[in-house]
Amino acid sequence: MPFEIAQVIFGLYLLLVLLVGVVAAYYTEHTPTDFYLANRSVGTAILGLTFVATVLSSFTVFGIAEMSIGWGVGTVVFLAIAAVFYTLVFATVGVTLYHVGRERDIVTPSEYIRQRYDSPALGVVYLVVTGIFMIALIAGQIMGGGVALDAMLDIPFELAIGLMAAFMIVYIHIAGYRGVIWSDTLQAIILFGALGGVVGWVMFGRGGTTVATEAAEVTEGIFTILGPIGVWTPLMIMTAALAFVFGVPAYPHMIQRYFSAVSDRTLRRSGFVFAIVAIPIYLFGALLGTWALGVIPAPENPIHVVPLMIEALMHPIVFGIVMASATAAIMSTADSVALTMSSMVSRDVYVTYFDPDAGAERQVRVTQVLLIVVILFALALAYVQPAGIFGLVEFAVVGFAATSAPVFLGAYWERGTALASHASLILGPGITILFFVEVIPATYRFGMHYGFVGVLFAYAIFVAVSLVTPTPAEDAVRRHSRRFSWHVE
Repeated sequence: MPFEIAQVIFGLYLLLVLLVGVVAAYYTEHTPTDFYLANRSVGTAILGLTFVATVLSSFTVFGIAEMSIGWGVGTVVFLAIAAVFYTLVFATVGVTLYHVGRERDIVTPSEYIRQRYDSPALGVVYLVVTGIFMIALIAGQIMGGGVALDAMLDIPFELAIGLMAAFMIVYIHIAGYRGVIWSDTLQAIILFGALGGVVGWVMFGRGGTTVATEAAEVTEGIFTILGPIGVWTPLMIMTAALAFVFGVPAYPHMIQRYFSAVSDRTLRRSGFVFAIVAIPIYLFGALLGTWALGVIPAPENPIHVVPLMIEALMHPIVFGIVMASATAAIMSTADSVALTMSSMVSRDVYVTYFDPDAGAERQVRVTQVLLIVVILFALALAYVQPAGIFGLVEFAVVGFAATSAPVFLGAYWERGTALASHASLILGPGITILFFVEVIPATYRFGMHYGFVGVLFAYAIFVAVSLVTPTPAEDAVRRHSRRFSWHVE
């Protein structure tokens, strides 16, 4: 009976999310600006919380705990440092892209790239390269959803991830961007409340010191920043943080959120909302992961350690709520990524190359079909499981970082060129992928995070090639770039 209560709570949550999507669909028009950007009308609270829900994915609920077990609480240090600097990028690059998007009626990041560099082919290259990392990011969410469903329903992992993918397809198909951000707001609040409540109960109700002491006895050094195996050196922490600073604000689905803000002031304030909510949640994830060793000293699969600990310690209602919050984090990221990727394919491939006269409603219908294709690709990758949740999402984040030079520098530096963008988008992410699959040995990172090495290559290539190749048409540059001093004028 108690376990059935948890299942009921979990099911009611999924029903609530679906209801939000149905209501959002009622208000959604089948036009690209509304279906993709909610008519550029998103305010501070909703935009800030959708930033939170989009970034804090299965990576936060399951991934941070998974890595904290092996690497210690130092995992949260680089994430907290990065989160502080996200606000700076939101307030600079984000605001610039907001103004350009509103002035030029741009709704996707690949559309911005194509117009900024006056190169339709470059938009496709950007889409293909970022598509690799978007599918990896969605796959990480589907894997997290499989963990949650497995914990709740005791069904095989393979069936669980299939059910999660099916739910995502139905939800995003009917809801569009408005449904995504409305549910994101709900999901961010539930995630913060559920994880904060569990951490508070373990700390004060269960005896956090006792649990921590028992965990430290299982793994020596788990509560030191360096960690039990010495991963988190100062150089690794700073380079990992910098890779994420370039990566998270360069998410294509984050860029699409810049376009959706109601004003530039809203965008700046939303960045602070994100930092205030996100940093504690990062800490909650790391604490739950390390504390779990005091309850489950030898977890068979570290990905499952948080649900196992909560199930062992707390009431089934709390267990159901926390698993619902985990699913919230998972869906809020996956639906955002899938919507952005399918909208880019629709706008920048289908309309540009196959049906230039496609009307607004047809563009949306094509996007809805492509949503299914994108999620099925991600589902296939989730079945293969090339890495754990943390590793797969981390790979996606630093991969986006390696694609950011044409966007971040292109927003300000008029000298940036299309050929430089091609070279940067291919070689920077290529280096990142080769490090990830260990074709390039870790010794060549020289103690730095592999994602930061990829960023260095990407930006160096972009600058070097730009200096020796012709710039795009002056009109394209002038309409899609701003001087950096514009932010302080």
